Amino acid sequence: MTRCTLPAMAPTTNGELHSAFDTAKGAWGMCAAKVDMIADCQEKAQAKIDAEAASAAHE
Repeated sequence: MTRCTLPAMAPTTNGELHSAFDTAKGAWGMCAAKVDMIADCQEKAQAKIDAEAASAAHE
């Protein structure tokens, strides 16, 4: 897993600015996907812990 980063950009024209915006949107999308993946993994792990704790409490 790596940290989310945005690429360095220094647009000087409207075309470059538009391209930079598209690049930034893509980078934020990738970051959001990483965060979602981590959240899903943590939820599954917590559910497993909770199920094991409940099972142990009933034994």
